[in-house]
Amino acid sequence: MAMLGLPCLIGAFVAGPIVAKDLESGTYTWAWTQSVTPARWLAARLAVVAALVVSGVVLFTAVQRWAWTTGPELEYGRAAWYERAMYGSLGTVGIGYALLGLAVGALAGLLLRRVLLAMAAAAAVTLGAVVLLPLARHHLWATETATWAPTYPQATPNFGLPVERGMLTADGKRLPESLCWGPDPKACIAEHHVTGWYSDFHPSSHFWPLQLVETGILLALAAAVTYAAFRILRRRVA
Repeated sequence: MAMLGLPCLIGAFVAGPIVAKDLESGTYTWAWTQSVTPARWLAARLAVVAALVVSGVVLFTAVQRWAWTTGPELEYGRAAWYERAMYGSLGTVGIGYALLGLAVGALAGLLLRRVLLAMAAAAAVTLGAVVLLPLARHHLWATETATWAPTYPQATPNFGLPVERGMLTADGKRLPESLCWGPDPKACIAEHHVTGWYSDFHPSSHFWPLQLVETGILLALAAAVTYAAFRILRRRVA
């Protein structure tokens, strides 16, 4: 769960104490007169925070992954790799979200120039990204499909992330699983000429492809937001 809130904290920290504080107090004018350009001032601050953030996230991810792969099984089994709380701390997406939070914080600080307002805005925008972007995660890589006889829907194979599941008819038509959630499912299955079940899913082998694609998207977003921040800074001092 820490990896879900960390990007929001990073965004708020960068927006407030790192960027907006100097702009609100006016101390940035002193810094910019000491042979330091505004762009270098911002770049230096972001570089230090980025180095600390990436190092910390990499270390946390390594420890979390080691604990997840070598730790004892829980009463109901080990947490699935695709669970939101686990997914962000087992691969590279944690770095992507952290850097996106950093970029959003820098942009919010430059736009709003008020510590508390910038912190709140950065945290809110980053939280929106953390909540909404994973909703499209299962679309980032082609799914696999498993089928089986029309006895009873089985669990998603290969410890996989379920995407869609339902019934198959003789002509290959897909029907929703909930169609026969009635008092007499066998009669319903016979009525609709169901010949089997299907499941679209991401097997565990899709973990790294999904991670890397999502990380690439996050880094691209972070780069775009960072570019926007430097453009705004350049316009304000022009």
